[in-house]
Amino acid sequence: MKSKMGVLILAGLISGPALADNTGTTYTGLQYAKVSYEADYDVEADPTMVVGRLGHYLTDYFSVEGRVGLGLSDDDVTVDGYDANATAEIDHLLGAYAVGHLPVTQYVSIYALAGFAQVEGTLDTPYGSESDDDSGFSFGVGGEVNFFSPRFSGTLEYMSYLDKSDYEVSAISAGVSYQF
Repeated sequence: MKSKMGVLILAGLISGPALADNTGTTYTGLQYAKVSYEADYDVEADPTMVVGRLGHYLTDYFSVEGRVGLGLSDDDVTVDGYDANATAEIDHLLGAYAVGHLPVTQYVSIYALAGFAQVEGTLDTPYGSESDDDSGFSFGVGGEVNFFSPRFSGTLEYMSYLDKSDYEVSAISAGVSYQF
């Protein structure tokens, strides 16, 4: 009995990563992102944004992806934990990425992505408003779980959109995607 159970478990582990052929498949997605802005001198803000994704699998394990993000809500800026009487928001985000996919089971996969992002944000104070943008290397990791059908999935991800010498813009996101 134990040997039959061992054979069944081994067969399940070996056959688990067998996913449908994704080569040539296009996907789109939508994510809700909680952004974290952290700068020197303990300056922090956590605005939100929505991120649209469009990608295409070149192979089963590799895709290219473009992203567009728009700010949803601003957040109070704090300095050393105290209210700075200012708010920060993301105006927009544009990104282009190479994505490596690793199937874990038939329904679960993990991915890592690296590329380039351009982010624009606005700081509002009682003395006026100032917008600024920056661009640079961007990377992240995430997981995907298929539900309802192999075409629909939920995603959870961490992204470092910009990591400069004096500040960092990162996000934790949850969303859905659809393959067609």
